[in-house]
Amino acid sequence: MTSVGLNSFLFLAQNWPGLYDLAKKAEAAAEYDPEIAAVRLRSYAEQMVELLFAHFGIQLVDADSLNDRLRLLEKGDLLDRRLLSKLHTLRKFGNKGAHSKGVPAEKIDDLLVDAWSLGCWFCRLLRPDVEWMIRPYGQQQSVLSVEQSTTSPDRESTASTTTTNVLKFPEDRIRRIRDDVARAMATVDPRVRNLRTRMSIQEAFSDALNDDQTACIAVVDDFLANPDQKILLLKGDAGTGKTYIAQGIIDYLAAQGRACHVAAPTGRSAKIIGEKAEQEARTLHSLIYDFSNLKEFGHEDGAPGLETFKFYASVAANRDQANTVYVVDEGSLISDVYSESDFYRSGSGYLLQDLIAYVGFNNSENDRKIIFLGDPAQLSPVGMNTSPALDAEYLRVNFGIQPAEYQLRQVVRQKADSGVLRNVQPIRKGLESGNYGGLRFNFDADVQRLGADEIVPTYMRALADSKPDLPIVITRSNAEASEINHAVRAQLFPGQAYVTKGDRLLISGNTFVNGHFLANGEFVRVAGTEGAVERRSVTLRTRNVETKETEVVEVTLTFRDADLVLVLADGTEVIQSVKLLDDFLHEGEAGLSAEKQRALYVDFLKRHPDLRRDEPGVLHQALCSDPYFNAVRAKFGYAVTCHKAQGGEWKHVIVVCPSAGDPRNADYFRWLYTAMTRASGTLYLVNPPEVRIRVAGPDLLAGHPNSEPGATNSTPVSPVEAFRANLLTNIRRLLEGTDIQIEDVAHYPYQEAYFLGRAPDGIKVLIHYNGKYQVGKIAANRQSPFRDEVMQILAPLIGALPGQSGQAGASTGLPTRPFLMAFHNQLVDGLSKRDIDVASLKEQQWSQRYSCQRDDQIAIVDVFYDGKNRLKNCVPISPTAFTSGADLSLLREVLEVVTDIIV
Repeated sequence: MTSVGLNSFLFLAQNWPGLYDLAKKAEAAAEYDPEIAAVRLRSYAEQMVELLFAHFGIQLVDADSLNDRLRLLEKGDLLDRRLLSKLHTLRKFGNKGAHSKGVPAEKIDDLLVDAWSLGCWFCRLLRPDVEWMIRPYGQQQSVLSVEQSTTSPDRESTASTTTTNVLKFPEDRIRRIRDDVARAMATVDPRVRNLRTRMSIQEAFSDALNDDQTACIAVVDDFLANPDQKILLLKGDAGTGKTYIAQGIIDYLAAQGRACHVAAPTGRSAKIIGEKAEQEARTLHSLIYDFSNLKEFGHEDGAPGLETFKFYASVAANRDQANTVYVVDEGSLISDVYSESDFYRSGSGYLLQDLIAYVGFNNSENDRKIIFLGDPAQLSPVGMNTSPALDAEYLRVNFGIQPAEYQLRQVVRQKADSGVLRNVQPIRKGLESGNYGGLRFNFDADVQRLGADEIVPTYMRALADSKPDLPIVITRSNAEASEINHAVRAQLFPGQAYVTKGDRLLISGNTFVNGHFLANGEFVRVAGTEGAVERRSVTLRTRNVETKETEVVEVTLTFRDADLVLVLADGTEVIQSVKLLDDFLHEGEAGLSAEKQRALYVDFLKRHPDLRRDEPGVLHQALCSDPYFNAVRAKFGYAVTCHKAQGGEWKHVIVVCPSAGDPRNADYFRWLYTAMTRASGTLYLVNPPEVRIRVAGPDLLAGHPNSEPGATNSTPVSPVEAFRANLLTNIRRLLEGTDIQIEDVAHYPYQEAYFLGRAPDGIKVLIHYNGKYQVGKIAANRQSPFRDEVMQILAPLIGALPGQSGQAGASTGLPTRPFLMAFHNQLVDGLSKRDIDVASLKEQQWSQRYSCQRDDQIAIVDVFYDGKNRLKNCVPISPTAFTSGADLSLLREVLEVVTDIIV
């Protein structure tokens, strides 16, 4: 339907020759090069938006992109959603054309019609005094398309719950602009008011998608089109392109004229997804709670010093469009356990519950949807053993919602060479398989090993390469973070023990600063501080739980004046003067003590004796504006715990690996995975865990790092030991293919206790046997569907004689269990390099007996493991092993190989 020679845009020529020229060239290019035509139409949209800004009196920011300007018009609710969808579509296809990503020839005619209809509306908006005679697109005759006198104004608002007067215009001016937009829209032929160009979700992506991503967006497309589906769980491993998929979804929704809000649980995670998706992102708290109307609840018993108090912000009334889509990043951080801070509670205290209530799925008249993005391998919210927002079963049971879901697995080509991703992939596989052994690292330029004494020097070197951001140190405990914070500050600010200009702080408790909500976990910069502090002594009375007597406690509060740089939701920075709780800043505790929390309130009452507590409105207003009561609780932000770092990313990340305890468990793997994936550039691992088998027995490896004294030689196997070993073998065989794990085994007289688990269920099973080693009764400790399943699986054992031979195992060619097979392969490989063969292998109760041979020498070693499939230590076995003068050279070599393997 292209109309070369018809000059369909001629009506623009006299008043807006630049627009006319771009549109005319786009029409001409449509015949021979769709990509060039699309690029010129994007330029047409850019120039039209610049003219609209001038007409509305909005200042142009040179650094802003067309997308930025369209988002501003949407946020200010000045235009019409249909107009914005057309402008976004011209932008998106123009971008594809500019990067030679392919623009289908059949799309160009529709794009030209959409550009033409925009022009029809535009000329009537800017020159309503002209009686515009515009011929239908592609036709010769000119007509007055709609009689304005008989047509009602037409505008589809872009307003939402979060719409504010971002343009700082007077209300009457905004109202006048909206009325003008609506009147101009009413004069456009109704047949072309809506978007004509149909962009598929695949076309919303600039780069080619891999097979995994293609399958993912097919699920997304079905989800968006299905009114019965409310929640989509878009999960993905690190480096699989979750954010890129999110950006494409957001662009697709914009081109469809469908409202979309982007949010994340923390300020930093919101900033990251906002920058990557090129759209303003908010914290969940600022999106769903009404902080403009805090309500109060508390307890007053009348006794001075015993007062308590708390505010709460209710869930906001949702004024978003009825088909709004909420894209929520870092879903693993969203909790559904009760939470409240010192003096504030948000909504019901259950974040996930409040989010779902805000969206309003129970209203049949809306088609709102939530897309949760996240990595289920990351740490769960504090107090939960799962990430509820990413758990389909949790959502089904607790909210009656069956979500759609897709998990991205394929690492994108751009990230395939990342040393960080290469190192975290085995950790993720361990989490999925339940095998937590073999934790090893490949160090290169991206991932470097550090000693504890290298943390601060490395931080200072990385500092020069991180600006304007700073490196981050991630620790397991608050006390460790506090210690490192002080060490880093000693280098950054020599001789300055107290907070000073340039410091980075981490907010440790929700509060309000001059009307701005400051959330726990946000980072702020210090613009200046006062040298002197202000101390207040507060007398509290507490009731002794046992004696019921009232006891007196003196609490000291220390305040320091400071100027903080806060980053608002739209990315702008403001400087606010605050009171800092100075002593809390230097303490190693995670939160403010209960005594100091109460002391802040009691101190407020002492300073305002004239306020009546039976006048809650007056008290509420005074509390909200009181700088001491709202004193900022913060920690230095150079080193933080992993939970505080979650949701953020930094160019340089130093991870202090916990050294206490065995790292071979799900909690440690999840912690380490979360910490390591905070790095977008270089990752430094301080004392990374590498578990090796240790030698228990005579000091045959004197000076070897993995030898330990204290074990004894193997003894003959008793009948009860043989029974236990064979019972274990039988139970393992029965559990094959069930995903049920043996977590531990305890031995009692004529009774074996097996602790079995399959997340999230666990059970203790008691297996009774008689003096003939025959299994009698099997019992479990509580009723549940999991218990019934286990009892049915183990039923064949009743009446059985698992074995009474004096041998606790049998010689086999290969191990029968995956974790033992992995160790076996490494052992054989290490021994072969020394020309040592494995002559035989015997599987025993909790151990593997290896007989190793070279020429006529034989060395025997027992390698032990526990109920959690963790190899622990080894014991040398030999009839002549430890007699004076015996040749122990082969045994020593075997032990060296065994203890060099990372398990």
